Amino acid sequence: MTGAANESRFLPNLTTAFKAINVDEDIATAEFVDACDKVMPIFDHIGAVFYFAKHEMETKKKTVAAEAAVCPTLSSIVAKAKAEGNITVKNSPGRNLHRLLNTIMFISAIFKGLRVGKTLKDAVSEAYDATLGLLHAWLVRTGIKAGMIGLPSREHFLQSIGETEDTAKEHGEGFIEAADTLCMAISSLYSDVKMPVSDFKIGWN
Repeated sequence: MTGAANESRFLPNLTTAFKAINVDEDIATAEFVDACDKVMPIFDHIGAVFYFAKHEMETKKKTVAAEAAVCPTLSSIVAKAKAEGNITVKNSPGRNLHRLLNTIMFISAIFKGLRVGKTLKDAVSEAYDATLGLLHAWLVRTGIKAGMIGLPSREHFLQSIGETEDTAKEHGEGFIEAADTLCMAISSLYSDVKMPVSDFKIGWN
């Protein structure tokens, strides 16, 4: 696969963006927001049940991006939120950053499931239970789990993002490693914070 072809595909773009983030220094807010931009397309490929997640991520990403001028690093966003006492307040930059962290963990967990041969449905279901599901109320979890019956097959998903089994493994490994390293670094900023369960609700109409 040529470099030019890689640049037009979701997974290589995602992997490159996450590998570019230097976690050995304070993580730059702008670089993190750019990496989040590269995550967004996956929600167009894993089924309509997760369209809400794309909208939620876009909203939270904008909140964090708006802080970049005064908080150029993620650690400064968290420190400011702690100082102002609003780190657990809905739609605050500190809380929204944490929600973005959980979404990245969700995507990483999906690729971990695919790496060991799971169907897309099983990979997504287990990833959801281990990440986003921990933050959702029972009614939301139940609705999302029921909607997973409509997820595409593993083969259709890989084809839709322009990957084969081999290329998905190649680029997926790089993303998993970079994303997990990043998530560990961000999680450490919240080690003394108990984040609340989301009050997100699914529209049933």
